[in-house]
Amino acid sequence: MTDRFDIVVVGAGVIGIATAYHLQKNNPEKSILLVDSLPEAGQANTAMSAAAVRNMFSSTTNQLLTDSSIDFFRHIQDDLKFDLTMHMCGYLWLLSTGQFKEPSVKMWMQRMEKSDIAYKVYEQEELQKIIPGMTTKFSEGDEEAQLMNLKEIDYALFGPECGVLDPDLLVKFYKQEFLKLSKVKPRFSLPVTNLLLEAKPSLGLPGEPYVWQDKQVTGVRTSNGDIHAETIVLAAGPWTNTLLDPVGISSYVKAKKRQLFIIPASGHPLLEQLLFTKGFSKTGFLPFTILPSAGVYMRGVPEEKSFWIGCGDKVGRAYKYAMEEQDYKAERSYFEESMYPVLSKYFPAFQNVRPVNSFAGSYCYSFDALPYVYKQAGVIVVTGASGSGIMKADAMARIADALYRGEKEAELFGGQRMPTNTLSVADRQVEVERVII
Repeated sequence: MTDRFDIVVVGAGVIGIATAYHLQKNNPEKSILLVDSLPEAGQANTAMSAAAVRNMFSSTTNQLLTDSSIDFFRHIQDDLKFDLTMHMCGYLWLLSTGQFKEPSVKMWMQRMEKSDIAYKVYEQEELQKIIPGMTTKFSEGDEEAQLMNLKEIDYALFGPECGVLDPDLLVKFYKQEFLKLSKVKPRFSLPVTNLLLEAKPSLGLPGEPYVWQDKQVTGVRTSNGDIHAETIVLAAGPWTNTLLDPVGISSYVKAKKRQLFIIPASGHPLLEQLLFTKGFSKTGFLPFTILPSAGVYMRGVPEEKSFWIGCGDKVGRAYKYAMEEQDYKAERSYFEESMYPVLSKYFPAFQNVRPVNSFAGSYCYSFDALPYVYKQAGVIVVTGASGSGIMKADAMARIADALYRGEKEAELFGGQRMPTNTLSVADRQVEVERVII
């Protein structure tokens, strides 16, 4: 075993493993080491994701990142015959009249039309025919609905080119393809504790590097010794700050906890009927659905006859500088007190039904809800997917690879191109994303 490589990729989530694959594919002569603190790839936040994919964004940059990544995933499943359990069931955004007429929603639709992103508008009457068990209107005397600030459902935006997949299978694909090309075995269960910063060139003085010296990250310190490389790729999600801060490099991201609760549909006829709602897509089950209030959303999982219930809460839930072990446990009270009251008002079929399982992870947010891919002092930082890591992973990985090779543009799947400085810090060229869950 050697402690020196051309590239070390820190983090084997879906973004890290995809980046390692594209780097090795396009730089076959390079030795690339993939390291992760967990026993296997994709076991942290990738595994804790709702694993939905959509191209329905307001930012044209996010549209391109996701559209090209989703097309590659479909290529993996349809052409390469590697099953990702990918279902194009669609995304369904339920909206009140006020929400539908907001300028930001109008801009969202206009940008999707300009980018040739497919969507369809449903009105209340048509929605009720397709989903008869959904409550779209609350009575004037419904004090509970008023107390919870629940908005009525008058419209919906449906994205047919969106869906769900199995994140474990996607990671498995990237890992198997990386291992076919790599000469270096990944090192799992190996926590990285620090980045190694050195003066370039070193003068051999005690206390280097000094402020007046050029500096570069030359490796990583692990629980089993130091590993050196010409380039470090940091794809560590919410742990990015803990590695960059000590060497004075900003990651520009923060982490927030997200929780998912699994509710069985099996044995509950009304929930089974809701799960296998027909009329939106050929899959024959309910799209990934976002309610108009409180950020509550649900994903149908037909293979296990269940729903995954989550909440894209905004103000009120703390950002965390670095996620701790207790943050990866779902809080039953959060479901009972915050999510269930909203969910059961819009879909009475959920009344008196409780979760049988739950899991929690974190998502790494940037200030504009666009990812960061940039190089500084020998580190390529790939982070800030803002809860959309799976659906942007392939495009972000291709950009990181192009940046490493010194290319001005990255070629995404399908032939579309993106300048490698688009997601940088100094030359960032993006619109703020307005459509996040």
